[in-house]
Amino acid sequence: MTRATTPETDKSAETDKRIARGETRRAAILAAATREFGRKGYESARVADIAREAGVTDAGLLHHFATKTDLFMAVVERREEAYQSIRVPAPSVRALFDDFISAVATAAEEPDLLRFRVMLTGASRIAGHPVEGRAQRTLEAALDTLVPFVTDRIAAGEIRADQDPQQLVLELLALNEGIRDQWSTLPDRIDYAATFRTAADALYDRACALNSAGEAQPGAPMEPQL
Repeated sequence: MTRATTPETDKSAETDKRIARGETRRAAILAAATREFGRKGYESARVADIAREAGVTDAGLLHHFATKTDLFMAVVERREEAYQSIRVPAPSVRALFDDFISAVATAAEEPDLLRFRVMLTGASRIAGHPVEGRAQRTLEAALDTLVPFVTDRIAAGEIRADQDPQQLVLELLALNEGIRDQWSTLPDRIDYAATFRTAADALYDRACALNSAGEAQPGAPMEPQL
């Protein structure tokens, strides 16, 4: 039995198609912008080039993003999506490291976005840049959140008592940023996700209170003597 249509259902279907087309165009614009900004930086990338690569007119691009800065900041927000899966506080430092490893693996699936992240790290230190100071704020927020968490896990006996919690957090973050930068230099030679995983696992093993045999490592808290 054929379902009858009405002007209202036809209008609704057309609206849905129009919305879907708009979302597809917006995604294409963001993908093109990620590539252009990642390769050329904010200043050198041109809206006209991004529109042409996305397969839309300049006016079509400006319909979705009113200014070049709006488009750039939309890509900045997009870069954060891979790391939203990191739980804080996590059940353990091991779980935190595993979340980072998983997020890096997800990020590695989009090479253009990785190059954009590398570009963004330097751009945040340029006076007057749209993301000036962003790296500082991000690092401060990470330290304010993760250092107390690691401190608690030291008290819980998961992490060795002789570990500096801020040092451990800084090393984890530095591994990610440093290996990502190395990958951007030699992408055909460096496996970003695998290299980060190996380095993060080694960092955790060094800081963990128990070794692989379940024995206390030097610096681990001792059981109280009765």
